[in-house]
Amino acid sequence: MMESNVFKAFRLLGICFLIAFLAAAQPPSSLGASACAGCHPAEFATQSASAHAHALARPANHSLVRSFPFGKEFTRSQYRFRLDQSGSRIVFHTEGGGDALDLPADWAFGAGRQAVTFLGRLGPDWYLEHFFSWYSETGSLEPTPGQFGLRSQSLNEAVGIRYPSIDPVIGAIKCMECHSTGTPLVGAFNEITPAEAGVRCERCHGPSSLHIAAAARGDKSAARAAVSNPSRLSSKALNQFCGACHRAPEGSLEINWYKPWSVRYQPIYLARSECFLRSQGKLSCLTCHNPHENAKNDAPYYDARCVMCHDAAKHPAEENGTCIGCHMPRVNAQLHLNFTNHWIGIYDKSNPLMPRGRGPL
Repeated sequence: MMESNVFKAFRLLGICFLIAFLAAAQPPSSLGASACAGCHPAEFATQSASAHAHALARPANHSLVRSFPFGKEFTRSQYRFRLDQSGSRIVFHTEGGGDALDLPADWAFGAGRQAVTFLGRLGPDWYLEHFFSWYSETGSLEPTPGQFGLRSQSLNEAVGIRYPSIDPVIGAIKCMECHSTGTPLVGAFNEITPAEAGVRCERCHGPSSLHIAAAARGDKSAARAAVSNPSRLSSKALNQFCGACHRAPEGSLEINWYKPWSVRYQPIYLARSECFLRSQGKLSCLTCHNPHENAKNDAPYYDARCVMCHDAAKHPAEENGTCIGCHMPRVNAQLHLNFTNHWIGIYDKSNPLMPRGRGPL
């Protein structure tokens, strides 16, 4: 029996509704940072130049690759190291004790404002964090953060620290997650590739497909709802959000407050500050930092943030002439690596780790 025209029309209408429903039910997908440039050119340009955007790269494509000391020899105990480049392939050549190894440096972590650390794939199960990192302060190779003082009994131990490929807690994939955007891709034989290298737009704002589609059809309300905006979070939630990579607030880690290295956990330290606790939610990471650009280095900028709440006349500058110079001292976490202490307080010059009269509890 042939379908009537009316039945055909209803069937076609039903198919159209089904297609529309399925399209609406599709989860948002990531389109990459370049998709944001058309509507947000200023933010895109600034963020593209930031250290976040360059947090991960192939070593041969790193913006500082010409500063890496290729061909120069470095030593560790009885072992000799040399960073070599052949086209896009970069390896650490290591020899000593009658043995020699050539191990790949597949990824460069860090934009190089302070350091660049190299990670290489050893096979399906392991990645190697190389013993030597590049430091901007010296323009040279020095022991990687966390590897100072480690002893080696063999060539295999001297080359660095091995991490399991996809362990959800201590695996190399965790390093990728914080230095890239989207869920890292795990290919054949557990080879890990970032969905998008560097910390880009969708790392903080979420997948952009639905947001862009809504904006294209002029639906501002739907466009706003389809994208995440960390600035809408409470200060506590924002601390947690940024802490996902900069280390989460207190309670998530056991902190050694007497260890300079711990100062790098900025959200945890900020959460202990009287300024944070008494601000009633007004003080957050965004009070001082524009997430689309590099953290500023000039003290007057931060002093201007302080006087938004504090009367400068009642807090005269001391000999260093800045608020943060007294209340947020720089701490040498290890050789060539310094961090600002975000536990805002009054410090004695002899102890930049904890405010005066405050213990770890």
